[in-house]
Amino acid sequence: MEAAMAGSSSMHWQAEEAWQAYLRQQRSRIGWAQYLRCRPMALLGKAGADDGNRVVMPASALDRINSVLVEYPLMFRVQNAATLEATNCGMLEFGAEEGFVYVPALTMARLGLEEDDLVLMTSTSLPKATSVKLRPHTMDFLGAKDLKQLLEFNVRLNTPCVTVGDTIAVAEGGRRYLLDVVEAKPADAVSTLETDCEVDFATPLDYVQPPAPVPAKVAAAPCQDCAHGGERRFVGVGMRMDGKPVEQTPAPAAGSSGKGKSSSEHVLRFFGGRGSVAVPPPGPKMAKKKVDGKEDKEAKWFTGQKYTL
Repeated sequence: MEAAMAGSSSMHWQAEEAWQAYLRQQRSRIGWAQYLRCRPMALLGKAGADDGNRVVMPASALDRINSVLVEYPLMFRVQNAATLEATNCGMLEFGAEEGFVYVPALTMARLGLEEDDLVLMTSTSLPKATSVKLRPHTMDFLGAKDLKQLLEFNVRLNTPCVTVGDTIAVAEGGRRYLLDVVEAKPADAVSTLETDCEVDFATPLDYVQPPAPVPAKVAAAPCQDCAHGGERRFVGVGMRMDGKPVEQTPAPAAGSSGKGKSSSEHVLRFFGGRGSVAVPPPGPKMAKKKVDGKEDKEAKWFTGQKYTL
């Protein structure tokens, strides 16, 4: 409640300040100001006039302007008398009914104006634009044939000035594009007449960010022991020569076949050894040989339990 009362008090104070400034302006010989009732530019039926920000004022305004000191070309500050929202515009002609000013639709929407609302028109002077940043409403504007020529023609014809927060319109054949003014230099309100101005474009309002690419899955490298058709080369139990336990590997998947094994599959690798020992294929036990009544020494080299593959 207190915040609402504070906001209302601040608005009333600003309105009082605007009224006092208007009264001082009426007593001065420098500049011009007048309260007028606004009407939509479309009521005049002037082709293309609704795309720009030029206004039509009564002839009495011209008489008063000629009697005071103002800068040319004529620029005016348009302020909603109720909300104090303001922007800037140029002059189209002096041909409106007494007490009224015709305002383009985009300017009325910018200031929240309805027909016959009260506005304060004040003469002003704006610096020449050096840089302007525009945000198109649609992506198809960027596909126009010649953006530079399109902007130069429309701005020179209908938009003598721009203010940050305004929306301007440019037309090409039967197409009409809307652009928001998001930045201007050297001030927030600048003149676009007889100046070299850099124009940049922000991301259009209807731009949609493309989805991020899905990372490709990287296949895991095959196990070294599964180089032949996914089968392990050894399915038996490994043993170390020094008697230490051996880390066992998982058994092969069920249904694996042992057919078609090459001779290299009969090579047993000892952990910690330098080379390999060839194990002959299974066969009948070899008889012990005796030499001079003694068992052959060769038969005693391996006296432990024998394993076959």
